[in-house]
Amino acid sequence: MNHYALPAFLLLLGACAQAPAPPPEEAPASPVRLEVAKRETFQPELIVFGTVQPGGMAEVTVPTAGRVLYPERFAAGLVAGADVRAGEVLARISFGDADADLAEARLRLKSAESEVARHQRAFDAGVEAAVILASFKAELELARSRLAAAENRLGRLSLRAPLTGRLIVDQRIAPQSEVAVGTVLGRIAAAGALSVEGRAAAADRDRLHAGLSVRFGSEGHEAGAGTVREVAPVVDAGGTVKLVVAVGDPTGLPGPGEGVEVRVALDRHEQALTVPEEALVVAESGSALFVAQRGQGHLIAHRESVETGARGGGRVEILRGLSPGDKVVVGGAALLAEGDPIAAVERKEPDEATAGGEAGDAGK
Repeated sequence: MNHYALPAFLLLLGACAQAPAPPPEEAPASPVRLEVAKRETFQPELIVFGTVQPGGMAEVTVPTAGRVLYPERFAAGLVAGADVRAGEVLARISFGDADADLAEARLRLKSAESEVARHQRAFDAGVEAAVILASFKAELELARSRLAAAENRLGRLSLRAPLTGRLIVDQRIAPQSEVAVGTVLGRIAAAGALSVEGRAAAADRDRLHAGLSVRFGSEGHEAGAGTVREVAPVVDAGGTVKLVVAVGDPTGLPGPGEGVEVRVALDRHEQALTVPEEALVVAESGSALFVAQRGQGHLIAHRESVETGARGGGRVEILRGLSPGDKVVVGGAALLAEGDPIAAVERKEPDEATAGGEAGDAGK
């Protein structure tokens, strides 16, 4: 036997005698909450943003270019939400010619009054004829007429409230600002029945119709209720559809011109498959769910692409990709990948958790 081959043989024999490597440990099962899919009556809801509209509206518009002035009540400019009366002066427009005419008329009147006073003293002293005094008095009356005409001209540039209501000011214009013809200083929302105008996506047009019930405000912070009165028959250039809601209960509703969330209760869906919104996994490829399946003696997560439908009450309708009886992962889905082992856990209700805590304290 070759003595040089003996060490290599011994090394090979030693390697064969070593214990086999342990199998890789399985990943621990992720705790998840499951829900069994079943068909039930479902109340979908459409949420859009709307603007409160008054029973009537009128604009306060500048009729001619000039500088805008305000009465003492609105010294810093018109104020949104302020109540105004029909005929009340809201602003005045001053322009160069009118101001100059008024100033000149006042100076002429002052000069005419001074001349009449001087000639009256001369007439009383017997050094001036009555006819001369009479001519200066005529000039005084003419000066007074010219002043009244100048003041009347300024008066016609006073902007008065066309109706009684509440001011809506989109952009406050400061006093002494130069304004152009047609500038809107504000709008007046008339008292009366309110409505809310909103816009929905064109894809939702077929689900909307007159008569649907509406709640205003976010979930848990309701601000009145109403009914859909009108849905536009066509889609506008922006790809939206206008809807008008008649306000039945204005309690908590913001003022005219302000925004509010509009929650439209759509027609009920019978025998609909729905899941909590938190169960959805959204990616570029579309929406998906994780469904619990039995594999290798334990539960694994299987990713299933789905087509979604209407939403409402924190749930979303599943149109394709889910069958009744499927066990859907509704808690922890965002952390899963295809084939991950999972372990179902039950969510304790607050009352149960409290009861368990009290029982544990009692046993101490």
